[in-house]
Amino acid sequence: MKYRRLNITLPEETLTRADTFAKAERYSRSALIAAALDAFVSGEVDGSSMAGESGVAYAPEAVGLNPAVKPLIPAIIDACRKHGAVYAALVGSSTQPDPLVLPRDLDLLIRFGPEWEERADQYFDLRDDLSALSGKPVDLIEVDAVTNPLLRKEFERTKVVLLEVA
Repeated sequence: MKYRRLNITLPEETLTRADTFAKAERYSRSALIAAALDAFVSGEVDGSSMAGESGVAYAPEAVGLNPAVKPLIPAIIDACRKHGAVYAALVGSSTQPDPLVLPRDLDLLIRFGPEWEERADQYFDLRDDLSALSGKPVDLIEVDAVTNPLLRKEFERTKVVLLEVA
C-alpha cells in the first residue's frame, strides 16, 4: 500500500480528544484518521451513526481490529461455531488497528460448549481451519485456563469479542 503525507488543520480540543481516543484504542494519530476516513468513505458508517462534536466524527465500527484481519472475521466466527465454540475473542497483534502492524499469527481466546465431548478434536480442528483460512499460525487459548493475572489483564486490554453465546 502506498502512503502520502497530508497536512490537515484541526482545532486543538479536537486533536487532544483524538489523541486520547487513539491512545486508548492503540492507534497512531494517522491510523485513527485513516480508519475513520476509510469507514466513512467505504459506507461502513453513515453520518447518522457516528458520534461527533466540533465537526469531528469517530467511527467506532473501525476500532479494534487490524485491517489485515478484519476481512477474515465472518469466516473466523463461522469456524468457531462449526467447532462448538461458545466464546471467541481475538487478542494481541490482530487487534492492533495500525495498518503498518502486520500480525504474524492469530491469538484467539476460546471457550467450547459443555455439550461437546471430544475437546481435543474440536481444539485441533478449529486451529487447523483457522490457520488454513488466515495463512498464519494460530494460537488457541482456552480462556478459563488463563490464571496469570498479568496475562489476563493484557487479554482484557486487547481483546475483541467475536462470538459469545449465552
